[in-house]
Amino acid sequence: DRQPGVAARVQGRELRARFAPARPLWVAGSTHAGEELPALEAHRRLRAVHPLALLVLAPRHRPRFDEVAELLARSDLPWMRCSGAAPSAAQCARSAVLLLDTFGELEGWYAAADAAFVGGSLVPVGGHNLLEPAALGVATLSGPYLGNAPEVARLLSDGGGLRIVHDAAELGAALLELLGDGAARARMAAAGEATVSANRGALACVMGQIREQGALSAVHP
Repeated sequence: DRQPGVAARVQGRELRARFAPARPLWVAGSTHAGEELPALEAHRRLRAVHPLALLVLAPRHRPRFDEVAELLARSDLPWMRCSGAAPSAAQCARSAVLLLDTFGELEGWYAAADAAFVGGSLVPVGGHNLLEPAALGVATLSGPYLGNAPEVARLLSDGGGLRIVHDAAELGAALLELLGDGAARARMAAAGEATVSANRGALACVMGQIREQGALSAVHP
């Protein structure tokens, strides 16, 4: 039932204006070991067609920030940390990957993005919060491991707001399709947002059940 905050949308516009005012931007959020390499390979495929495309890579856990930084340092992609000193416009323009090694900013980056991949799903972790990008009206991608919230994944997928990919090739192909077709991307984004809106009401339902149980307990102590 949580509504995306106005602050997140404002932050998204600011981030977009600063880092990607005229180029595609996608987010790989809450990634785990085994997902950064496919994300980078998908990004290479994307940049072969859209050479200015920017990936914001957000590992799920703080202890992995340096590990992913080392992975990026060994790659052929220019990159920088979000936690570093404020970059110049030229540095922003040169970077192909931003490592999101801070907390509390992922929602803002989702709001800035053309598309989002939600991690913990290409590896058998069970997936993370698909509702966050979908509620912001962002075309959402995921791997097949979605055991943490299977009903959410089913509803989004059935409604046309979620696309499942199984590897780097499928992720790259999905990004190329979405970033090459603004109308299709908008339809997917709208479908995800509509699915979230249509299924709100969990809080009221739970509170009603609590009140009902409380009334029953009062009658039958």
